[in-house]
Amino acid sequence: MTEPEPPPTEGFRMSKSRSALELGVMVGIVATLLGFSVWIVRHAVDLTIGQVPVAVDRTLGEQVSKALGATATQCTNPAALDYVQKVAAPLLASLEDKRFSFQFVVSASEDVNAFALPGGYVTVNYGLLKAAESGDEVAAVLAHELQHVLQRHGTRRILRDMGSSVLLSALFGGTDFLVPASVAQNLTNSAYDRDQERESDARGLELMTRAGIDPRGMSRFFERLAKTSPSLPTLLSTHPDPGDRAAKAAAAAGAHPGTRALPSPKGVPCK
Repeated sequence: MTEPEPPPTEGFRMSKSRSALELGVMVGIVATLLGFSVWIVRHAVDLTIGQVPVAVDRTLGEQVSKALGATATQCTNPAALDYVQKVAAPLLASLEDKRFSFQFVVSASEDVNAFALPGGYVTVNYGLLKAAESGDEVAAVLAHELQHVLQRHGTRRILRDMGSSVLLSALFGGTDFLVPASVAQNLTNSAYDRDQERESDARGLELMTRAGIDPRGMSRFFERLAKTSPSLPTLLSTHPDPGDRAAKAAAAAGAHPGTRALPSPKGVPCK
């Protein structure tokens, strides 16, 4: 009796289904490793940020400011910058952390926004001054932005984006690195995470009360923008509401009512 012939084999060649399966497994492994490396860098930054010299913050902020061309759109009338500096003065005088020297710029942009870069570079758009109804509201935004600098949120974000090699250099005081334009844009175009926004809100309210400024200016400004703006202002998209901003501002005001009168932004010229 003749035995049946064995089915033909493909030698070392893989079938299409097996090839696709193994490729999928490898892609999954690579994605997992990449995600794990991002997690490691993120937590390494948070654990070691206290050891990074503040000179690194200043270098990062200066580079990002140049990359964004922050000085190209400044208000030409010095009254705008003078106003922002007057509102910021009591906040700066009330700071307990004196490591940073803050520099302010008033951009001619009509967009309702403000942002702070590492090292103390703070930009306020003229559109924000036009949208605010009181000095307390402008001070609330400034207090929030100052806290992003003091808590080094921007520095943490850039170091995370640029990876472990730059973090190691920064830990030893190295400042000979270049911030890519994409990282600079990402810093101002995207929101900080919820915990960082909540921290800047809470510490900003504390700073306002120490300076004798009505802390309710924070909730009033954000709530009015949300109700009256036909489209979502940049300030709201990059400063998401932690959920109980108004309640916390009211509680802070009840314990420490504001007594300092700040000048109104109404009529402050840009040109």
